[in-house]
Amino acid sequence: MKRFLTAVAATFLLTGPVAAEQSLTISHGPVPTPTYIDLGAPGDSVGDQRIWQFDGQTGDQQNVVMDWVMTTTGQSSEKLGMERRVTLGVFSIGQDAKNTILIQGVGLYPKTGSTLKSDAVLQRAVIGGTGKYVGAMGSVTSTHLADNTWQYAISLK
Repeated sequence: MKRFLTAVAATFLLTGPVAAEQSLTISHGPVPTPTYIDLGAPGDSVGDQRIWQFDGQTGDQQNVVMDWVMTTTGQSSEKLGMERRVTLGVFSIGQDAKNTILIQGVGLYPKTGSTLKSDAVLQRAVIGGTGKYVGAMGSVTSTHLADNTWQYAISLK
């Protein structure tokens, strides 16, 4: 029994700083033009990638550098003029970039643009992190606001 209790206590001690529920909001201005790589058939097609790096900030004014890779995975049959894109995003929070939150997910995007339309909302998964976010799990809700700014509501479990 003593070994069992020791193992349970060790598990709680090793779960890391994100074991308690935590929320974080990150925002930034308009998205810059991405680097576009036409990897599929010529023109807009499956396999194309869009790559960005841009700056933002947390609600308590910490600097955030965001790196995004978005890959077109399908021309949507769900909605005309839309395509499915998988996104991998990294939020590097603070000056030293040791504290990161990684997100991944798929969404419907207009074929004619690089980002979601204004007033659109998309939810993705938090798949990990580093530094004080090591072991992070949860979700992030991305909102493209009407004034062309963006907000990411991150909920960690």
